Amino acid sequence: MHPGSEVTICIGSTNPVKIRGVSEAFSVFYKIKGIESKKISTSVPPQPIGLDQILLGAKQRALGSMSVNCDFGVGVEAGFYLFNGEPFDVELAYIVSRDQRYSIGMSPSFPIPRRIYEAIIRGEHRELDEAVEKIFGVENIGEKEGFIGILTRMTCERYILSYYATLMALVKFLNESLYY
Repeated sequence: MHPGSEVTICIGSTNPVKIRGVSEAFSVFYKIKGIESKKISTSVPPQPIGLDQILLGAKQRALGSMSVNCDFGVGVEAGFYLFNGEPFDVELAYIVSRDQRYSIGMSPSFPIPRRIYEAIIRGEHRELDEAVEKIFGVENIGEKEGFIGILTRMTCERYILSYYATLMALVKFLNESLYY
């Protein structure tokens, strides 16, 4: 689909923050005819660790969201990866087109406090959202401003990470002659 086309996007999540980020990124380049969102189960743990797990979760969400109505299926998965021995959080978007072409994009990353990361690794918390909710007393943080919102004093909210991950994944579709 060429930029400016009317599209229906299908999103493998019912999280309003992910839906907002994905739809805002698509709306920069496409006319959105419709948005379908549905909860998709994945084979990755609640807190994916490592880019391979994060990618697998996003891919399974994108492919699982596709239906006959979809021009694009989108999966967004957040998780941790280690860089220079430090844990970072990133969101990864996987976009698949109706004709089975795909692209991957990532959001900016931010460091996770070592004590929170280690508590998750030890199994004290199932995922980052659960740990942050217990520490800061905010329910459903992953469907609101996210941990990044707390850490940046609301200068950057979680939907922005979904937005940039999706925007980066759109690069191949916006420049088809360079990639396909």
